[in-house]
Amino acid sequence: MEVGVILATLLLLLVLFLIVRLILGPIKFITKLFIKCGIALLVLVGLNFVGLYLGFHLPINPVSVLGVGFLGIPGLILLAVLSYLFI
Repeated sequence: MEVGVILATLLLLLVLFLIVRLILGPIKFITKLFIKCGIALLVLVGLNFVGLYLGFHLPINPVSVLGVGFLGIPGLILLAVLSYLFI
């Protein structure tokens, strides 16, 4: 084989690798966010179920689920504090 064909093949493989990497990056981020938001929804529902007996309620809406899903435990604490202060 010629050197030009080998270099062109390597360049094509490099470009293909970069394209796959650029496509899979956002998909991986969105998948992780959906999983975290699902867990956040379960935590909020569980917390509201326990809070039913304690007189504590957190709103369950897309903004609160995304906030808790994206921020985690600090987001849950922030939501609880804001709910306590403004409701």
